[in-house]
Amino acid sequence: MSKVTQEKAKESSFGMIVSILMVVASFVAFYLDPLALNTTLYKVLALLAGILLAGFVFFKSPQGSRLYGFLRETRIELRKVVWPTRDETMKTTGMIIIAVIIVAIFLALVDSVFSWLVQLLTN
Repeated sequence: MSKVTQEKAKESSFGMIVSILMVVASFVAFYLDPLALNTTLYKVLALLAGILLAGFVFFKSPQGSRLYGFLRETRIELRKVVWPTRDETMKTTGMIIIAVIIVAIFLALVDSVFSWLVQLLTN
């Protein structure tokens, strides 16, 4: 591995490590309460602020930029999806419900037959 590649790897993992440490520090501060915040509201607000700050640090890192690009591309692809109509969804849901009922009846019959056979053999 070249020197430049090693430095880029260290740089890209630095932001993620800092954001993870910020989240851990936020949870530690929430549970240990070193600031002596007596009310839960202030503790929750401090926790949320720490998590939001960690998210901001993460999204400024190279991994965060890649994740943001991936999410943006995913949203573009989701716009291309042809979603089923309400009528198609209702028909498919009805077929699945009927199939589940048929399988449930079949399994109940098989169970009762096996129960009857076991009872016949044990008596």
